[in-house]
Amino acid sequence: MATAKTYPGLFVMIDGLDGVGKDTIMEALKHMLIDKGKSVFELKSYWSNYGFHPELKDFVTSDVVMSSEPTSVGIGSAIRREIIANHTGRQYSARATANAYALDRLVLYKRVLLPALAVGKWITQSRGVSTSLAYQPLQAQTQQDSLPLEEVMALEGNVLALENAPDLLIIPTVADVDELARRLASRQKKDDAIFENVPFQKQLKLVYESDSFRELFEKRGTIVRYFDAGVSVEHSRSEAVRILEEFLRARGKIA
Repeated sequence: MATAKTYPGLFVMIDGLDGVGKDTIMEALKHMLIDKGKSVFELKSYWSNYGFHPELKDFVTSDVVMSSEPTSVGIGSAIRREIIANHTGRQYSARATANAYALDRLVLYKRVLLPALAVGKWITQSRGVSTSLAYQPLQAQTQQDSLPLEEVMALEGNVLALENAPDLLIIPTVADVDELARRLASRQKKDDAIFENVPFQKQLKLVYESDSFRELFEKRGTIVRYFDAGVSVEHSRSEAVRILEEFLRARGKIA
């Protein structure tokens, strides 16, 4: 049975494999929302300019908050620069990684997302709790360790995120994971993350596309939608926009 949402806002999350085009999709959704007359507050820009999370007063006049995980401040910055970075040559356990993500998430939700949702803001976010549930148990396997999904779900930040699960989860997929490796290699600005390798991404694809993963969110009231991101960049943009427009129409938010 679906869990009823307790907040008046709307929460849309984009997730999937590395290199699948999440940034492109987020940008397409931003332009679609602006075309619909919505004002957009971009957390990445705020983090870059100020180095910390905004307060509600900083975005109270905006209709939509664009977010991403990990964040670019505090714990999120440490995740990006140290914990998942290839160039350091240091390895952190999947359990340590899961804890770091969950704590970064806890702060983001308490400081920004939940206050925004409570006053009726719309949120579009790249990655989130769905990422941790997909990545960290699999990361543990690659380290010849065990990290049960239930343990990841029980971390405080993840409990809070699942209690406030997204209303819509969009997962772009591809048939050819090797193509994603080529995309990553050609990117001008790479994250250089430890997860950006073909064997890991091929296993991850099975997780994202599994019935159990989809049902984990559906039973919390989330609508889960997949589409083929391997056709073209333009196809990805148009499909993501179509999915969001259909969702908003069904909720009576746009004509």
